[in-house]
Amino acid sequence: MENENPSSRQRRSHETEQHGIRVSEDKSDLTPRFKLIFSTVAALTALALILNVLLATIGSDSEQVKAAAEACSTTYMMGFGAIVGLIGGKVA
Repeated sequence: MENENPSSRQRRSHETEQHGIRVSEDKSDLTPRFKLIFSTVAALTALALILNVLLATIGSDSEQVKAAAEACSTTYMMGFGAIVGLIGGKVA
């Protein structure tokens, strides 16, 4: 270390500072807007799943109940995909 070139020492400290900045930015990525969107999507997904289960167990065999159950099924599958996409977008 004693024979190290001063310019390489400065370059190394600059790289460390940049790395430190990136880490601090990563910690603040969970903005209130992201938390609101994520919690809304998670709540709607859970609601659609619960409604789908209730319609399947309590509902009659009418066409309207089948259509509502199909809509709930599609909604919770899309919600699950959105949750995975939101998490994947934050990790990347």
